[in-house]
Amino acid sequence: MTTRHVQFKSDAKIVPCPKCGNKTHFTIHSDYCAEDCCEVWAVCKCGHHADSDERFEDVMGGVHDDNVIAAISCWNESMAQEA
Repeated sequence: MTTRHVQFKSDAKIVPCPKCGNKTHFTIHSDYCAEDCCEVWAVCKCGHHADSDERFEDVMGGVHDDNVIAAISCWNESMAQEA
């Protein structure tokens, strides 16, 4: 598994964590989920994250900038549903 810690500006359009209210500090994770596919997802600093069916799937995986954006987009969609 690969991880990357990211910090966003406070005015970023990120849905706050329903558990702690954080919307700036996340760890992006990338891990294999099948032979030719990886899941990429965001984890709040408190440990809260989207369910596994709400994660971004990517063939190569990784935590580069494009996948960070995709993971946060999935976070936003998932957390908006929880609210």
